[in-house]
Amino acid sequence: MRSRILLLAAVLLCGPLGMTSARGPQRLFAYEPGKCALTITEVFEAMFKTEVGLLIGARARLSQSHLLHYDLYTPLNPQKRQFLRAGDLGMLRKSHFNPEWPVRISIHGWSGRSESCSNAAIKDAYLSRGNYNVIILDWSRQAMDISYQRVSTQLSSIAANVAKMLRFLHDSTGVPYEQIYLVGHSAGSHISGLAGKHLRPQLLGAIIALDPAGLTQLSLGPEDRLSPHDAMYVESIHTDLTLLGNPSDLLSHASFFVNWGLGQPHCPNATAAEFAFVCDHFAALYYFAESIRRPRLFPALRCDSGAAIHSATCHCRNSTSSNSTSSSIHAMRQTCHGDQFMGGEPAVQKNGVYYLSTRRQAPYGHIDGMVHMKPPVKSNVFETGGPRFWPQ
Repeated sequence: MRSRILLLAAVLLCGPLGMTSARGPQRLFAYEPGKCALTITEVFEAMFKTEVGLLIGARARLSQSHLLHYDLYTPLNPQKRQFLRAGDLGMLRKSHFNPEWPVRISIHGWSGRSESCSNAAIKDAYLSRGNYNVIILDWSRQAMDISYQRVSTQLSSIAANVAKMLRFLHDSTGVPYEQIYLVGHSAGSHISGLAGKHLRPQLLGAIIALDPAGLTQLSLGPEDRLSPHDAMYVESIHTDLTLLGNPSDLLSHASFFVNWGLGQPHCPNATAAEFAFVCDHFAALYYFAESIRRPRLFPALRCDSGAAIHSATCHCRNSTSSNSTSSSIHAMRQTCHGDQFMGGEPAVQKNGVYYLSTRRQAPYGHIDGMVHMKPPVKSNVFETGGPRFWPQ
């Protein structure tokens, strides 16, 4: 029996079921829905590979430097990644990394990988703005795990490696910490926060948390998850409070609840890039990518508290619409001037809890610069029949 398991493991670890290796063939990487998207089959094949690797102890013998890889993109190599590794000065010197340019590091979440449509959208948005070092962390060999609880126990060690990489970049090139932003999605938001903790007393310029994960992080205190003290500025963008996201407004200096953090109007699935039932969860990535290109595209209304968001009782103080006297927020269609803008590049310091709505198609932001109040709608997970095959 053991020999059969070992044979199966050899096939899985070496064959086509595995995730793309950091040493694998190079290909051009850009936002092209359908070409950069994961399939559910790929995800479950990768998760099965993880289970086999754990069964035979293969992953336990690998260090973080072998489990993770950092993909660098710059204006000189916008679609072809260069690999970086913490402590490898030769690799860094051979790359196009430029310490005169800001550093933006994107960190995917559970069951993600570096070469995804959402990461491509973030990368392409930054490079459209000019000279940036865009680094995408790939921790897919740990993220492709059917047990999120098991994934959660590894976030701190992944974050420690991220902090090691940041120190290496700073010490080797002189790039200032305040010029480094971490952009994390889902569990990647908490990796970003934990990396900021590992860097203390140094502070990063900003952490942008894109629909930070709830799940096992809901019960954790600020030292074990993302918190406002993890960077000079921390901003969170919430789009899926129903299934995978975190409803807390205590994770960041400024918390933006897009469409009340519930059903996103373009789902399913205008981006044609992620599984339909997690469209809401991934929406934050595409909104933020749009805000990088157009920093004033997402005006937001400041609310009194997180409770006003969760009860949908935040409303315009100075409405410009003619019909603004409805007794129920669910019936109101008010329009008003925003107090701040969500996202953007570079990050602008904000504080508080904010509401904003989006359009059904790109551009998702409101080009008129106004906040359009809309009643909450059901999460997309209900519209698609729920996560029938999503791991618990």
